[in-house]
Amino acid sequence: MRYNKYAMPVHPKVLEKDFENTVDINTLQDIYLTLKGKELDDIPKDTLSEVGIYLEKAWYRINRRQGINLRDREKLSPVFSELNRIFKGRQQVNKAYRGVRLSGFDPNALSRTFPNSIQDPDIREHLESLAYGLRSWTDSMSIADEWARDKPTEKDQVLFEIDNPDIVLDSLNLNKYLRKIYLPNFIDDEELVLNIKNPKILDISQGRFEVFIVKIIDIG
Repeated sequence: MRYNKYAMPVHPKVLEKDFENTVDINTLQDIYLTLKGKELDDIPKDTLSEVGIYLEKAWYRINRRQGINLRDREKLSPVFSELNRIFKGRQQVNKAYRGVRLSGFDPNALSRTFPNSIQDPDIREHLESLAYGLRSWTDSMSIADEWARDKPTEKDQVLFEIDNPDIVLDSLNLNKYLRKIYLPNFIDDEELVLNIKNPKILDISQGRFEVFIVKIIDIG
C-alpha cells in the first residue's frame, strides 16, 4: 500500500462534535516561556503548582469535554516537551498503545466490515483520525485495553499499536515528583503523550474479547 504524505486533519464528523475551549489558550505561551531552558531547581514550587493547575483544567478534563479542544490541542505540545526535558522523561519507547472506542458517526464500522476493513478508505480515515494529533498513549497494553473498555457502550473497541514512537511527555518521573511535593497530577500514571502527525494503517486484526488491534505508522 502506497502512502501519500500530507498533513491530516481531524475527521470533519469528529470536529462537528468538538467542544469549545474552557481555558485561555493564550496562557500557554506564558507557561512555555516560564519553563523554557529551565532546570527543576530554577522553578519555584508555586510556579510549578500554577502550571499544574492550568494543565489539570486543560488536559486532565478532556474526557469530560473540558479543557483544550481537538482543534487547538497541539498547542500544548511545546509545554509538554519542556516538562519532559525538565523531568528527564523517556524520549522513545519500543511500543505504545492507545485504547479507544469508534466515533459515534460509524460506531460499528469494524465489526461490520472485518476482515476487509483495511480496504475501505472511509474506515481507514475514521481510524487515522482517532490516532492523529496530541493524544494519550501508554506502553502498557493492558492499560490501553482498560481505556477501550472504560465506558459501557456498543461502539467497537480499538487498540492502536505503534512501534518506536517519539514521546512528547512521559508521566513517570513527573508524577513521582508531584507526589513528593504534594501537588496534584494532571496526567495519568503510565500515560505517554504522543503527537502523531500523519498516521497510516498497517494492519487490522481482532484480539481477545472483540477488541480490534490496529497497527499504525506515523509518516509525518
